[in-house]
Amino acid sequence: MRYLCRLVTPNGGIVLDPFLGSGSTAIAAIKEWFECVGIERERKYFDIACQRICDAQRQGKLLDPDEDLQKVQPEQAAFGFSDK
Repeated sequence: MRYLCRLVTPNGGIVLDPFLGSGSTAIAAIKEWFECVGIERERKYFDIACQRICDAQRQGKLLDPDEDLQKVQPEQAAFGFSDK
């Protein structure tokens, strides 16, 4: 999935995952230094994805030689859910 994110997303681009599911694409995007927007309609999978993404962010991104490693705290992550 990381390879696909690199293949189709330009530098500085944002990965859109309209079927977030368990968050695998979002995690791959984050590990490749892309921002990601995920959409999920099922609360169960949304909750799973949020937990997995927070766990991946706590582990840190791959080191970029030009940047300092920055860890995102769970309270800084922007997640939202609407069952409308």
